[in-house]
Amino acid sequence: MKKALLAVMAVALMTGGYFLLANPHTPAAQAAENRTGLVGIAFIAGHGGHLAVVNLANMNPPTDVVKDRIVITEAGSEMEGKVAGLSFEKIKKAGGTHGSALVGNKLYVGLLDGSVVAYDLATGKKSRQIKVGQKFCDAVVGPDGKHIYFEDMADGHVYEWDFKTMKTVDEFPVGAGVCGIAWTRNQKTAYVSDMPTGIVYVLNWKTKKVIGKITDPRMTFIHQIRMAPDERHLWVTCGNEFDPGLKPGTHAPGIAVIDTKTNKIVDFIETPKLFGHDVMFSPDGRTALYTARTYDNDSKLVLINTKTHKIEKEVSVCASCHVPNGINVRIDKGSPLLCGITVAWGMKHKPAAE
Repeated sequence: MKKALLAVMAVALMTGGYFLLANPHTPAAQAAENRTGLVGIAFIAGHGGHLAVVNLANMNPPTDVVKDRIVITEAGSEMEGKVAGLSFEKIKKAGGTHGSALVGNKLYVGLLDGSVVAYDLATGKKSRQIKVGQKFCDAVVGPDGKHIYFEDMADGHVYEWDFKTMKTVDEFPVGAGVCGIAWTRNQKTAYVSDMPTGIVYVLNWKTKKVIGKITDPRMTFIHQIRMAPDERHLWVTCGNEFDPGLKPGTHAPGIAVIDTKTNKIVDFIETPKLFGHDVMFSPDGRTALYTARTYDNDSKLVLINTKTHKIEKEVSVCASCHVPNGINVRIDKGSPLLCGITVAWGMKHKPAAE
């Protein structure tokens, strides 16, 4: 009888333990639910002048103003000063981060005043602001790994910049207010997105001359771009905040997927209420990391399955830190706007703040 009672108690304890672990409200279960299988630290630029820092392994939203962000400069907005050759009301003289490129342990951050700041992830030290262009959107390491390319929203030029000498080695005009650049595998062709016109320009990379244009009614106001791991498809983030002529937007936001063999859109991934700005792919190519604005009190980091094109997870990047810390956004009509994403793949822990 005693043995039978002990056996029943053991089963009960085991069962209780099982239900305890399986309970979705326990910290252990919640941590397991948050795991993504991704190993890396994401750095997300924004108009606030800092980079939000997210550990992709758990996708916990930023909450700590010291540990979960890297301050680069003051705040500033892209839609002020000069944009695509047009002058808008200027509230800030400079400020705002918009994109960054990672080389080794250093992030090279492009600012909305056309300056570049180098930030050392190992030491937490940053360089002085180096004036290069007028208003930078994205920062992309070139196909040869030797230079960084900055796209300028004010003058429509692409700036080629040597990160070793920290000097400009070339610049060439492409469109009105360019925002992203990507290359085909053989480096014969480059694609450059022109934000206010909704055009993706096709360039002969050797001559840097435009040889084609990709347009579509679903691309009216576009941002940064990325070549998919298969190097056959270009993903273009279409915030579509405006229609042609900077009129109020009437088209759905999302991602245009372009076949680089035909230069035609083969799919459009609609992302309702998520106005995309940049996209990056995991090393295995299965996940797209999509940074998007809500134009409310938040901006988000979204995970998209590259096979199904379905959203699998989204996390707050701005409100999660602003709200509990009592931070009020004073630019962009009170909406915190994030921009480009860069990932240090393989990094397991957030870098220490300076």
